[in-house]
Amino acid sequence: MSIDEPQVRKRSAREAGKQTAPESDSLDSTTDNGKAKGTAPGWFVRSSSTYAFALVALLAFVTRYWKIWDPAQVVFDEVHFGKFASYYLRRQYHFDIHPPCAKMMIALGGWLVGYDGHFLFEKIGMDYMANGVPYIMLRAWVAAWGAALPPLVYMIMAESGYSVAASLLAALLVTFDNALVTQGRLILLDNIMIFFMLAAVYAYVRFYKLRYRAFGAQWWSWLVATGVMLGCAVSCKMVGLLTMTLVGSAVLCDLWRIIDIRRGTTMAQFARHFAARVFALIVVPFAVYLGFFYVHFAVLTHTGPGDGYHTAKFQMQLIDNPMTKSSFDVYFGDEIAFRHRDTGVYMESGTNRYPLRYDDQRVSSQGQQVTGAKKLSNDGYWRIKPALNTEGFVEFQARRQAGETISEEELDKWAVHHMDLVQLEHVATGTNLRTHDVASPMTPTNMEITTLALNNTANVADTVWQIKIDQATANTTRLQTSASFVRMVSQKHG
Repeated sequence: MSIDEPQVRKRSAREAGKQTAPESDSLDSTTDNGKAKGTAPGWFVRSSSTYAFALVALLAFVTRYWKIWDPAQVVFDEVHFGKFASYYLRRQYHFDIHPPCAKMMIALGGWLVGYDGHFLFEKIGMDYMANGVPYIMLRAWVAAWGAALPPLVYMIMAESGYSVAASLLAALLVTFDNALVTQGRLILLDNIMIFFMLAAVYAYVRFYKLRYRAFGAQWWSWLVATGVMLGCAVSCKMVGLLTMTLVGSAVLCDLWRIIDIRRGTTMAQFARHFAARVFALIVVPFAVYLGFFYVHFAVLTHTGPGDGYHTAKFQMQLIDNPMTKSSFDVYFGDEIAFRHRDTGVYMESGTNRYPLRYDDQRVSSQGQQVTGAKKLSNDGYWRIKPALNTEGFVEFQARRQAGETISEEELDKWAVHHMDLVQLEHVATGTNLRTHDVASPMTPTNMEITTLALNNTANVADTVWQIKIDQATANTTRLQTSASFVRMVSQKHG
């Protein structure tokens, strides 16, 4: 009973004119000497809340664990989330749209029973028994989170002041909800996320009941616990933000109550309340969210299927990454291939030429075609040459081709760097890559890419390209095979 909302008990008709007595905290009125005047409730009534809670817990356990071993095959989204748990246990880097908390919880269950992540849940219907997967223990671990949902709902209702019957009804609705039961029996994320959502609501209810004992140890404990649970909910799936909205709405109403002029709250007191809630319900959840990602990256230190979603610099930090093993500095005179970052095709050329006239009557240069190919061939190699400061390059190239030993200092002189101006000679045809003011075959708004004979000095400016390395920190950043993403920008045409 709150102190600012006193309740009174209605009197009988005979006592209507008498002064109203304050409500007693006990269930029965007593005499002055402490002896009961009325009939005390029976032991069952006094313990009804305990029995109701026990019933809810029992039914939640049974519905989640009944024949949890069936079926013994990969079901629905177990194909995804079981796989992610295996990647955590193998410490292989992967990428997923969901934050890591719930997946890490599933992996924790596997680690506790000694599972090594050897099974990758590649497709629905794969047999667990044939592959030696402790799937029952993995499902049982998730079911434990699901079985905790009905008792949590009961506790929320009871702490909110509802009757035993209302609390029991709400808990039973969650207990027998088909979707929650199904998700709680499989290796899925949802029940783990919902557990943290309900835990956040429960913690906030407990905090709110302590509003007249502000800034005490229990007050702070339940407030911070609310923030931690909110952070965990958002760290499972981003829909956890909806729970933050729910709690945030309740906080705004509470703050409005605190600042009510009739309460005589000073601005300094209100500022303390406001700052406490900002810290516990915004800073703490954000820190928890970042903390799970810190653990995520600390665990996933080996190369895996998610490497390609990140930059070459990030990929090269992973253990056994093939990019690290195949990455070498590029020097002028090297013959290299260019693979498109998004499509994976290689830039190549050959003896074929653009037609004089296209179907839309546009005219081409009839130059040598530059196209893309899915597989690398001899037509896909380009020799990188300096466009400026070419003195000594021919001699350097001849010595390298002859197999002479070249010092590190001289090699460094001819290393290719960010922002260098270069020419790209097509090895197979002996022509330089060129772009000029002629419409491209497919898109009239873009310029045509073709090649130019080496002895054509009149249009040599069209063959000069500037190398721009992605995420380069300075002009001293070197071009490396496999590890560098580059853009070749025409020096003349931009």
